[in-house]
Amino acid sequence: MFFVFEDLKLRSLSALILILLLFLLTIITPFLLTPLLFLFNILLIVETFRLYSFKKDSFFFHIFLVGISAFPAYFAQTDLSITLLLNIFLYFFILYLSRSMGLSFLIVYVNLSISFLLSLITSQTEVGGISFFIVLVLAVALTDIGGYFGGRIIGGPKVLEKVSPSKTWAGIFVGWLMVIIFYYVLQLLNSFESDLFVFVFLGIALSSQLGDFIESYFKRSLGVKDTGNIIPGHGGLLDRFDGLICASVFVKIIDFYLTA
Repeated sequence: MFFVFEDLKLRSLSALILILLLFLLTIITPFLLTPLLFLFNILLIVETFRLYSFKKDSFFFHIFLVGISAFPAYFAQTDLSITLLLNIFLYFFILYLSRSMGLSFLIVYVNLSISFLLSLITSQTEVGGISFFIVLVLAVALTDIGGYFGGRIIGGPKVLEKVSPSKTWAGIFVGWLMVIIFYYVLQLLNSFESDLFVFVFLGIALSSQLGDFIESYFKRSLGVKDTGNIIPGHGGLLDRFDGLICASVFVKIIDFYLTA
C-alpha cells in the first residue's frame, strides 16, 4: 500500500506540472500551442524510433528521417488531405528502410494523431477550438485517473491481461464514470447544445483506453515496460499521452461528421 501511494504521489506531481503547462499554453500564450504541438510530434517520433532501436550511422540522415516523418503534420491546418497522402507515402518509406510494420504503423499513427489535434484547434465545430482542446485533455486525464484508482483500489478481473496486466474492468468503468460526471458538470455551465454529446465524451473515454491498449501491445511485443523515462512516474511521452493520441483520432472523426 505504501508503494501505491508513493507511486501515486509521483504520478500526481508530474500530472500537476503537465496541467499547469497546458494552462499556460492555452490560456496565457495560446499562440505557442501550434508550434509546440509540432515540437511534440517530433519528440514522439524520436521516441518511437528509439523504442524500436532504429538507428542509422549518419547523424544527418537520422535528422532527415525525423524531419521527413514529422513533415506531413505541417499541412494539417491548411489541407488535411495532403497530410493523409503524405502519411501513406511515409508508411511505405519507413517500412522500406526498417522492414518493420510495427515501427511504420506507430510513426504514421502518431503523426496522424498530432495532425488531427492541429486541425482540431482551428476547427469551428463544437469539438474544435482551443476550449475543446482543453476539455479533451482533461477528459483523457480523468479517464486515466479513474482507471488508475479503479484498478488499484477495487481491483477485480483483468480486461486483456496478456496485453496490459494492470488494466481491470473496474478501472475501465470508473474511467467512464469520471468522464460522464465531467460532462454533466460542463452541461451545468451550458457548454453543449445537445444532451447526445455525452456519447462523444464516452467515445473519448473509450478511445483513450483503446490508445492505452494499443501502446501496451507494442511494448509487450518489444519486451519493454516503458517507452522512455522523460516524465517521472509516467515513463516516456508515449506512455503518458497514448490516450490523447488515440482520442484525437476519434474526435477528428466526429469533427468530420459535424462539418459534412
